[in-house]
Amino acid sequence: MDDLRALDVDETAERVYRTLLRSPGSDAAGLSAALDLSVARVRRAVAALERAGLATRTAGPTARFRPVPPDVGLEGLVLRKEGELERVRRLAELLMAEYRETAQSGPPELVEIVSGADNVLDRFDQLQRAAASEIQVMDTPPYAGNQGPSTNDVEFEVLRRGVTCKAIYDRAALEKSPRAIDAIARYVAAGEQARVTTRLPLKLATFDRKLAIVPQSMDQQDIAGAIVVHPSSLLDVLLYVFEQMWTHATPLAEQPPYFVDAADSDDTPSPEERRLLGLLASGMKDEAIAHHLDWSYRTTRRRIATLLTKLRADTRFQAGLYASRRGWL
Repeated sequence: MDDLRALDVDETAERVYRTLLRSPGSDAAGLSAALDLSVARVRRAVAALERAGLATRTAGPTARFRPVPPDVGLEGLVLRKEGELERVRRLAELLMAEYRETAQSGPPELVEIVSGADNVLDRFDQLQRAAASEIQVMDTPPYAGNQGPSTNDVEFEVLRRGVTCKAIYDRAALEKSPRAIDAIARYVAAGEQARVTTRLPLKLATFDRKLAIVPQSMDQQDIAGAIVVHPSSLLDVLLYVFEQMWTHATPLAEQPPYFVDAADSDDTPSPEERRLLGLLASGMKDEAIAHHLDWSYRTTRRRIATLLTKLRADTRFQAGLYASRRGWL
């Protein structure tokens, strides 16, 4: 976000500040004309800039305003904001100490029930952003609307912070979703360690091996309910399940062919191959593809095998992954 709202400078005040940088010494009337704002709004904005240390005014019958240079004014705001955040951090430590003292006086909280789709998403994002070292995810059906997994934008933020992200994907679900395959390619390019397996027993995410989140129901079609698992034997079991599934899953990023850039290959698919890729990605069986394309069953199998060889793929899932990365889907 390329604006100053993070420093508590609103849009109008920022526009006035940028104008002053270009035209220092402007008065309220000049700023009003330049920005098509009322004089009253300009004066309120200038007053806000003065309070923030971003503008000064000259003495005289007509006040004129000058900007404080950005390297001085904005740095001061950043330092002020950092000071406020540090005070909040210290307060959080004090509150956490009070929380631990209260928690120790009673039975430990083993699980936390989160109800409502928005609350579940907010809690999941909060857990991701709070992770300091590692996030582990198992991604499997069912999905809301049967549309496959959705993009998790917060993961890119987490990866940029250096947090290790491991994800195991259910092969059957991804074979039906080119959108999901493309998302995985972007996650891996950003640093995710991705693997795929034939069947996962449940959806799961763990955070720093201290907390986990699972659906409230094993077969729920939406995210209306979730359980956050705190340190306990149940959490130990969930961590063990992930480790076992991870050990036996197939890595998606250890061999060069998995994520080939389009520029690395001069091959382009023929129109028939594009149609075949689309049908494979939709999850169609060979018989249905043969009927749809008016091919014999033997011809269909042969062309699928040829396409997998062209993509250097061992499975349909890999073929969809490579094709998506090359821009063929």
